[in-house]
Amino acid sequence: MCYRVDCKTCGKYTWGGCGRHLNSLYNTIDEQKRCDCRPWPGVAVTPSQPAPPQSANPSQGPNQLLCFFNIIHKEE
Repeated sequence: MCYRVDCKTCGKYTWGGCGRHLNSLYNTIDEQKRCDCRPWPGVAVTPSQPAPPQSANPSQGPNQLLCFFNIIHKEE
């Protein structure tokens, strides 16, 4: 079972327990009181702050990892 705990970093609410009931727990916590210090697996979390802009440089970001594993081929 999952339960609400106080985050020692930010003081907001995070979770403890098995991780199988996080959707239910997440929905019981007010948006302003939810901790973002650790992930909420399986929950579609809406970030409290806007996401940083994506890099326009193709040598950075997820494509670099995909090229490393030869999943995609980067054009030079």
